[in-house]
Amino acid sequence: MKAIVVDDSKMMRTVEQRALESMGWQVSQASNGLEALSVLGGMEACDLALVDWQMPEMDGLALVKAMRAHEKWGKVTIIMVSSNAVMESIQEALDAGANDFMMKPFTVDALKDRISEVVHG
Repeated sequence: MKAIVVDDSKMMRTVEQRALESMGWQVSQASNGLEALSVLGGMEACDLALVDWQMPEMDGLALVKAMRAHEKWGKVTIIMVSSNAVMESIQEALDAGANDFMMKPFTVDALKDRISEVVHG
């Protein structure tokens, strides 16, 4: 299965990519929403997106909305990952089309558990 990790922090992208790869995922990266749309455009398929909220150029919320509006990427499982975990923000992310919300910081095991839960039900 194929995933994209979108975060302006290289360290976070690396942590998330390694966690996904240890679960058997093929992973692409992007540092903001605009770059993610470009990377997605070059991908044949994408099953999962881990999306940071606060990024330059195009934030995660705008990316989620853009993905949901696009025929090819509308069904991708999206987990919004953010340190902004007030209830209104979580609801805003879910209303925009995110499948789930994960608060930073998190452990790799917690991330893996959440991915398994969201992707496999």
